[in-house]
Amino acid sequence: MSAVEHHRRIDVLAIGLFGLAVGALTLGVAQVGGIPGTNKIGTLVIALVFGGIVQILAGITDIRYHEQLGGTALTMYGFFWLTVCTAKLVSASSSYHLDMILYAPINLVYAAFSAVMVYLTAYRNATLCILHVVITLTFAFTVLARLEAISELIPGFLHIVVGLMAFYHAIASLTQAFTGHQLVPLGPAFLHHGERAFNRHEADRKDRLVQPG
Repeated sequence: MSAVEHHRRIDVLAIGLFGLAVGALTLGVAQVGGIPGTNKIGTLVIALVFGGIVQILAGITDIRYHEQLGGTALTMYGFFWLTVCTAKLVSASSSYHLDMILYAPINLVYAAFSAVMVYLTAYRNATLCILHVVITLTFAFTVLARLEAISELIPGFLHIVVGLMAFYHAIASLTQAFTGHQLVPLGPAFLHHGERAFNRHEADRKDRLVQPG
């Protein structure tokens, strides 16, 4: 990958994470009661545009530059926000009032998807990996909220944490792309491809040792 492509990838990631930050913070503040319920339509529109459309556009651009991990994550999370916010807008602005249980399966699937992303982003940096840990917890607790086992407060606080972490990573990515230096620390990767290759090599070597002949 050329230096120009590398900078473009970082800029796209920053845009996608900034969209996530705005959407998650707006939704989280609304869930904990910081935004009155009379502004529900406006909250959903903001979440749809920034959490949905911005992430999808950033993800498609990331895929264009052959960044499968970032592109997949941004587009899939973007489609989640787009789908759920659209369904809630239809429910809030018409006589078709959708039951909250409708959103339990999609949140459950995305909880599993985010858990996989925790492992994959462990090869990138600590902040991105921890962000996906919080995202996984957010989806899991949202499932419980949709089943009416808990209130919206816990998912709300977790959405705020997601928003703050996404904004932090967006600033870090943007400053690194602009200056060429990591002025805002993201932390080292928890896993390294070299370690995985070494472990696989050691396993193959041990298998050869125990084989007869």
